[in-house]
Amino acid sequence: MKGCGAGRNVRSRISVLVMLALSWLPASAPAQTAVGRDAAVSAPEFDLPSYRLELAHIEQAAKNQQEIRELRNSLPPAWAVRVGDRVYSVPTAEIADALRQIEHNPKSPAAEQLGARLRAMQRHAEALLQPGPGANDADAKLKKILARGEFQEATGPSALDLWRARIARWLVVHLLRLLGFLHIRQKTGNAIAWVVLFAAIVALFYAIYRWLTVSSKQQGFRAEVAPPPSDAQHWAQEALAAAERGDFREAVHCGYWASVAHLEDIRMLPRDRARTPRESLRLLEQHPRELRVLKAITRSFELVWYGYRPVSAAEWAGTRERLEKMGCLQASIAPTVPS
Repeated sequence: MKGCGAGRNVRSRISVLVMLALSWLPASAPAQTAVGRDAAVSAPEFDLPSYRLELAHIEQAAKNQQEIRELRNSLPPAWAVRVGDRVYSVPTAEIADALRQIEHNPKSPAAEQLGARLRAMQRHAEALLQPGPGANDADAKLKKILARGEFQEATGPSALDLWRARIARWLVVHLLRLLGFLHIRQKTGNAIAWVVLFAAIVALFYAIYRWLTVSSKQQGFRAEVAPPPSDAQHWAQEALAAAERGDFREAVHCGYWASVAHLEDIRMLPRDRARTPRESLRLLEQHPRELRVLKAITRSFELVWYGYRPVSAAEWAGTRERLEKMGCLQASIAPTVPS
């Protein structure tokens, strides 16, 4: 009997928590609505004609210095103005402040400001009495605005959302029914709850760890198997094509960049095309063989490209031979003429 009583205690506590969680959100909105309704009832309510008469009365009474104090004390925090089925709340704080300033200083500019304010309120009330020609199609305009793309997601619950809510309610009902059949002591129920919570946290951290390790491995693999593309072969092909059409100046120019790209591919030079030719030579001081070849190619390139010196086929042949020594071009075997 003792275990049964403890089981009922656990079930009753769980039932109370579940019901509070399900009823908290819907209950909060009516409470706020009730507060707003009480605030609206506490304010005096006018229809539009009586509201306009009240504004005219204040405008005339504000001109009499003896009536200002009594008028200011009689003002409520707000007026409730009913227009059809709607009730508008009109605050009176600005009017009360202006009356206070006029009471202390009758020549204050607040008197003129108060008159302008009351006249503007009269115009607003008159506009409500005589709506403009576009008021009848306000609903059509609203529907047209809500039909735009940015408002497509601002809809009520879909059929899938309602289906999920039904499933959630079904699970809650059957879970409570299942707990009713189980006779579990309070300590045992708490222990099971803590074990389940701990297992869920461990599973969550393990999933995050696996996701991070797998993504890091994939990034490392992509970095190893997909190195940045090289354009040394492209420059070499451009140099050969320029030489075939007789443009040896362009051939020397492309041959220089082919040598630089090749040295970048074999990690002797960092990838930086903003680097000057002389800076490239200084970076090759630890590699004397490549420095000697690149220095000869650079000298020919600077004289031809920047110095506009005429280029002969023999000078291009020398540049091509150096590119072959560096490994940018395959070695060519010149045909021998029998003697």
